[in-house]
Amino acid sequence: MVIRPHAGDGCVFSSYGNRAANLEKSHLARCLPVRGERFHVVVGSSPFNSYYSESRLGGLLAWANEHFDFVGVFVPDTPTVWTLEAGGYSPAEALHKTRRQVRYLNNKISRARAAVDSIDNRFELLPWSLVAQRDGYAAAEYRCRTAFATDSEFHKECLAATDEVLENRRREGHHLSDLDRLSAVNYLMAELPLLLFGPELFEVQTSTFIYHRSLRLFERLFTGDFSIGPVSGQHFVVAQEFT
Repeated sequence: MVIRPHAGDGCVFSSYGNRAANLEKSHLARCLPVRGERFHVVVGSSPFNSYYSESRLGGLLAWANEHFDFVGVFVPDTPTVWTLEAGGYSPAEALHKTRRQVRYLNNKISRARAAVDSIDNRFELLPWSLVAQRDGYAAAEYRCRTAFATDSEFHKECLAATDEVLENRRREGHHLSDLDRLSAVNYLMAELPLLLFGPELFEVQTSTFIYHRSLRLFERLFTGDFSIGPVSGQHFVVAQEFT
């Protein structure tokens, strides 16, 4: 099922969320938290994703810098290795391919950052390998894994989201097994703490996660369909280009 916003609303969260969206003239800003809550933002990125061109990254960072006080760019380095392994690549192949693509992505992020950098902004590169060392990360991931193990509806939706990722990451000719799917869920478990528990993880009052598209899993998390959901002060924004 495709969920679409009601006429006049900025996004599906405006129509179906548990709190009113802040509607502004800017398309990108329509569903942002109110101005006083725009403190910390995490811009999600992904290796092997052609969406993240240098120009798009520059646009996202410039926009995030305009609307938020502190900007982090999340790079799922190690979790990408797990996804490729689940998709049929050997550990050595998965590591080699990921390192190459993460290096390429980091270089694009660095150039994009340099193009918009100013003395007023605060940028931080957030590779998962460093985020996972933060106090509170292990506990946050454990909450996600516990929900996956005990909430059948959340379990099913996580596997559906994982299947979508694997379809674009699996080796040609590799037939995915149930074990592959369960293994690939590790990527999701690694990323969800930033989407759900940012204020606790980064020790801020509010945190907003920005991605270029939504998943049904994300929408259901923020509408309270599962036993797990975002903490107070956590927001999620889908950035879209309008012509």
